[in-house]
Parts: sequence; C-alpha cells; structure tokens
Amino acid sequence: MLTPMTCCYCGQRATAKIVSNPEQVCVEHALEFWTGLLMYATDRSDCVKHERSCACRACEELRGSHLRSLAIAAAGPAPRDHERFPIRLAS
Repeated sequence: MLTPMTCCYCGQRATAKIVSNPEQVCVEHALEFWTGLLMYATDRSDCVKHERSCACRACEELRGSHLRSLAIAAAGPAPRDHERFPIRLAS
C-alpha cells in the first residue's frame, strides 16, 4: 500500500505537487504534467478566430460539437417514456 508521501503513479517518493487528484507526485511525473499543460496552452494560442479555416485543436473540437448539436436538433426531440415508436428488427 502506498503511503501519502509516495507518487501514486510509480511509487517513488513524492516531492512535488500538481493541480490534480492526487496532487502528491514524484518530480518526473510533475514535469510530465506541467510540460503537457504548457504544450496544450501554447497549442491553443495558434488559434486565428477571424479566419474561417482555423485548424487548431480547440476550434476542431468546437466545430465537431457544433455539428453534433445540429444533427441532434435536426432529428428532433427524443420520444417520451410513455410514447410508443416503431423499431425495425435486425434480421
């Protein structure tokens, strides 16, 4: 069993804190966390909002979410619990 002063990811001695649960991690995992966070933040800074062809990850995710919401709106509301609706059998 790991003690509170060990890294939950590898079992080494926890000497750093990250903004996560659990927060006590070793230096290697703290470095990995902060490097990933900085890479994510700088990747989002490439966004060109005034152009229609922005291909940054944040805009791509937003575009996909927008397309899903349009498809849901076009399909209409889901049937209520008491409503009957036809279901085709898979045969």
